[in-house]
Amino acid sequence: MKIMLYTETYNRGGIDTFIATLINHWPEAGDEFVLVCNEDYPGLAVIRQRLQRPCKVVTHRIPTYARWAEKTRGNKILDTFRVCSSPLSRYLFIASATRRLKEILLRENCDRLMVVNGGYPGADTCRAAGIAWGLYSGKPQSIQNFHNLGTAASRCARLQEDRVDALLARHTKAFVTVSRAAAESLSVRPQIYADRSKVRFVYNGLDFAGDQAPGLDIRGELGLAPDTPLCLMLGTYEARKGHSFLLRAFKKTLQRVPQARFLICGHGSAEEIDAVKGMVQELDITGNVHVLDFRSDAMQILQQANLLLVGSQEFESFGLTCVEAMAKRVPVLATRVGGLPEVVQDGDGGFTFEKDDVDGYAGQMVQLLLDKELYAEQGRKGYERYRRLFTAQRMTEEYAKLIR
Repeated sequence: MKIMLYTETYNRGGIDTFIATLINHWPEAGDEFVLVCNEDYPGLAVIRQRLQRPCKVVTHRIPTYARWAEKTRGNKILDTFRVCSSPLSRYLFIASATRRLKEILLRENCDRLMVVNGGYPGADTCRAAGIAWGLYSGKPQSIQNFHNLGTAASRCARLQEDRVDALLARHTKAFVTVSRAAAESLSVRPQIYADRSKVRFVYNGLDFAGDQAPGLDIRGELGLAPDTPLCLMLGTYEARKGHSFLLRAFKKTLQRVPQARFLICGHGSAEEIDAVKGMVQELDITGNVHVLDFRSDAMQILQQANLLLVGSQEFESFGLTCVEAMAKRVPVLATRVGGLPEVVQDGDGGFTFEKDDVDGYAGQMVQLLLDKELYAEQGRKGYERYRRLFTAQRMTEEYAKLIR
């Protein structure tokens, strides 16, 4: 069987890991994969580096509303025109993308299609790919997979969105996401959620054991002593990820554990990264916090950390880094946002807190850094939880059943 995976995304992160893991651990050795994506997808190099089995890659530069928005940024007149015309122009872009994708779909002649989207509605060509497949391929219905929460249509675009959703739902076998919370968030899309049997979730899975040897010394790189307590945040530099919350909690932690350090790594624009550096300066903790860009060796860094800190404030559908930490026997502290409580359960590899509970979060951070027995217990329980619920084998088998 020849399976096409389609995605459009402009960030590096969890989707890269998901695609590589799905292909590498696919249970049918004889199946072929074709990955179709936007040519400026920054995570494509990561996927290629991680792939362990053949996969044809097809890139395109189909005009999209997102690219138009990028071009008009900084030009007040053009940007105002774009926003005012969006109730019509965005759907002209979707219609055009549907016709352009028809050529790619027919040329590659795959047997199945799974679209991998960020959220829902997410990227416009992701929806266009599902519609084009249904209209032109003559093959079994596609799968729409999305990795963040569903969001409601704006009032001025509700009629257009309902029509696109209804057309996509007609040609889609299942809308599959990564957690129960993310699946339920699709309730804001009535044309899709009307048939609940099509809305499902499959927990993400990972493909490594927790005892891999690291290939670098992150403390040495940062000029720290080998026994320095190191807290880590991995995530994009978006405000929703909760950098401000975590920095305030970490400052409180320093009152009890002054030698602790906080390392932040992730993909983000220069402006976003500078904003986080500004927060560090305002809190007067520059000597204890290290703000870095995206690191391709993030998993090796994670293996050397004492704690993974997740401070998401909204739109967190799953929290893949939590699973990565548990697989490395690193305890996790997370907020109770979206699907995070489904991944991290109190006392079973980590602890969760309300998204504004800075004191409670900091107090648990202190306890885990100072109580060696509790730390070891949570590391062990987290690894056991990963083995029960979040392995690559379990995830890929569930997707294989859906697709095949």
